[in-house]
Amino acid sequence: MFNMKNIGVKIAGWRKAKKLTQMNLADQLGVSYQAVSNWERGETMPDIAKLPELANILEISIDELLNHEKGSALIQQIINGEQTEIVATVEEFTNVAPLLDPDKADEVFKGLPENMTSHDLAAFAPFISQEVLNECAREKFEQEGTKAMVPIAPFISGEIIDECAAKSLEKNGLKSITSIAPFVSKDMLASLAEKEYEREGVEGITAIAPFLKKDLLHSLARKSFEKDGIKSIVALCPFIEKEVLNELATKAITEKGFKEIMPVLPFLGQDLLSGYVKESMKV
Repeated sequence: MFNMKNIGVKIAGWRKAKKLTQMNLADQLGVSYQAVSNWERGETMPDIAKLPELANILEISIDELLNHEKGSALIQQIINGEQTEIVATVEEFTNVAPLLDPDKADEVFKGLPENMTSHDLAAFAPFISQEVLNECAREKFEQEGTKAMVPIAPFISGEIIDECAAKSLEKNGLKSITSIAPFVSKDMLASLAEKEYEREGVEGITAIAPFLKKDLLHSLARKSFEKDGIKSIVALCPFIEKEVLNELATKAITEKGFKEIMPVLPFLGQDLLSGYVKESMKV
């Protein structure tokens, strides 16, 4: 981004050299004096459409106005409305993007080199359209998998996240979506978890257990308990509510004795253990 502090100081200096007050300059530009004040304090930048008029009033070039920084030539090209394809570097776009409307930002973005990183995309996300960002996310996913989506996941539409998560599950298993699980919809996570449970059992869903709805987690834990006993749900114990875990443990003790719950003992409630000890002493 342009160094707004430096540019602001220069605008103030040129204005004073022209014997203009902030109000005088604001009136000539058709903006509020607060806008001029914000420019000069380096808090905001003049709108791109105002740059030619501002440069003309101050009798300087746009390149001088922008302190000859990277992107000033690109700004001039945009202002001139040149019809040739706009080609820019990542650094130039980084400087210029905050001054562009979304349509123009998309146009310039499409002329950038194709080897941008996910972190570059995350930095540009506030300035380019959702449609363009979603398409970039799809391409990153196809090229590098879900890990490449992590930096841009907060900016991608939910439909794209869910779409990529489903594809990744089929190709690489549920563990492959762990990095983007916080951004996948609860309904999609539930669907993926149920599919993976049928294929791999409890071990298959452990990686995303922290992100699953409790009712689904408890349902799968109960199903695994009925099929393979309480030892099969050890990996889920940190995520299961004590009430449910105590219920399953009590059932395991009743059916097979205290030794059966040894694998899950660290996760059980003190009330259950104390109650069992008291009952044992009575016997």
